[in-house]
Amino acid sequence: MRTWHPLEAGTRQVLLLRGRDGDVFQVVGAVSKVVTREGYSRVELQIPWDAAVSLAAWAGKTVREGGTTVLHSYIAQVKGMALPPLKLTYEGYLALYGTLIRKVLDAPVGVYFLEIRLGGASLLVPARYYRHERQDREGGDAGAFQLPIDVFRTLVEWGLHEPGSDYDYIYVKIWRPEPPAPQLGKRAEAALL
Repeated sequence: MRTWHPLEAGTRQVLLLRGRDGDVFQVVGAVSKVVTREGYSRVELQIPWDAAVSLAAWAGKTVREGGTTVLHSYIAQVKGMALPPLKLTYEGYLALYGTLIRKVLDAPVGVYFLEIRLGGASLLVPARYYRHERQDREGGDAGAFQLPIDVFRTLVEWGLHEPGSDYDYIYVKIWRPEPPAPQLGKRAEAALL
């Protein structure tokens, strides 16, 4: 998962995993690996084998022996982790084209938080905002957010986007991190190791 607060390797954390049906599962895991990236930490948590097999079964997946089973059926959150200070920049429907959400903001490029509603739960994900100023064409500037591929797969799994469609509209809140810049938000998938 991606976290905006770095977690220390070897510590135990409680994960809250929310499924499409609204059920929330609590799983205790140990932080096995932490890699700091630009603006966030990528954290791997090892969970008990029986919990992993049960979660996969509830998601309708078969665990491959000796392999990794990736589940996009749950929204993962670390219990007790507070949100960073954020300022609402935009709220409304936006077009989703593959892994891009198009929107021109009167704001600088950089990393923002996109809040997407999934079945009564909020998925808060970091996404980089890109802007291109059009000087030789009509129609104004272009802007887009690049979603991480795991978030895109979760939107497909939860039925918010149909692969191969031109675009779908999704309701999004765009949050701008307040200084000092926090680490980034939560991941949309749980990998069973």
